[in-house]
Amino acid sequence: MWTTLAATLLGAFIATGSSLLIESWRDKRASVAEWRQARRELYGLFLTELTKARGELWTISRDDQMADQERAVAARSLFAGCYEQRYQLEVFAPRSVVEPALDYFRSVRRLRDAVGRGLRWEDTERPTHNDAVVHALHATREAMRTDMKTDAMHTE
Repeated sequence: MWTTLAATLLGAFIATGSSLLIESWRDKRASVAEWRQARRELYGLFLTELTKARGELWTISRDDQMADQERAVAARSLFAGCYEQRYQLEVFAPRSVVEPALDYFRSVRRLRDAVGRGLRWEDTERPTHNDAVVHALHATREAMRTDMKTDAMHTE
């Protein structure tokens, strides 16, 4: 009789323990998936906002009809939306992503300032600004891909 009761209790203990262990693994997988999705959205929004600002800044630099003061105001206005994404990224992304992302942010901000001061599309210093922004963008994307393990997902 005692052996039957002990075997029943042991079986219940094993069943409960394995159920808890499986549920713990599921919760961990769901949590990892949620964080991955949140980072994917955050990284996408950050890159989209800055890339859009960069394109619009080059559009402003091509506008021959825009007055200098108007150009400076337009450049600052269109860049304003980039700050929200920057601050979110600084809070939620790992340092390995934040550092190159801040370099990218600052390079676009320097472009904003240059366009606001009168940088024109035809100017000889345009390639220098553009190269700095593109280099920072590539470094940021690479850091994001590494963090998200994007390449590893495609080889499994």
